[in-house]
Amino acid sequence: MTRPDPQNGPEPVRTDRPRAAALRVLAEIVRAAGPVTIGVLTTALGGHPNTVRAQLQLLVEDGFAVEAPLPTSGRGRPALAYEATLAGTQVTMEEPGRDDHAALVEAVAEQISQSPDPVAAAHALGRSWGRRVAASGSGELFSILGAQGFTPQEIPEGIALRTCPLLESARENPDVVCGIHQGLIDALSPEPLELVPFAAPGWCLVRPRAAH
Repeated sequence: MTRPDPQNGPEPVRTDRPRAAALRVLAEIVRAAGPVTIGVLTTALGGHPNTVRAQLQLLVEDGFAVEAPLPTSGRGRPALAYEATLAGTQVTMEEPGRDDHAALVEAVAEQISQSPDPVAAAHALGRSWGRRVAASGSGELFSILGAQGFTPQEIPEGIALRTCPLLESARENPDVVCGIHQGLIDALSPEPLELVPFAAPGWCLVRPRAAH
């Protein structure tokens, strides 16, 4: 695989996290799947609106959420609604300790790149990783990709991977790093899927494998 077009591909992951109280609010925003007001969040989470408002302010300041006025047809100040940013969605989907896993995979990928057949070794490692994840009962492909830091999003073509936990390494050595991720997908999906690295600006793509 040639070096990917630097204009294409996913975003790097955020490695910092909101504090626990703010993360709870952020998770509710992501669950709402659209602009959500303080009133709705307070109803869902309990507590006082001022407490929710304080956590929202932190999330906006740190780039995990954005605020925007809701459309209004009458007089008066429009209500504010909140949506998660890409980074906010990413950290909400991830499993605790994902950063440690990514560092280990990156180190292993570096070693694999020196092997006689790095592509085959990468696929084998990814499949082994996927089998272990599946045996742990961690969920189906979409949720596992989210837990590993890929921020998956369903689109008409398949599944867009909006962030990559190994983006710098993937750009330097796509055959190995993307090969590991292909092996992971192969082990987890009951249907034949292919990973298209750096498919477009903003994502890689997981799509049904074309019949030959």
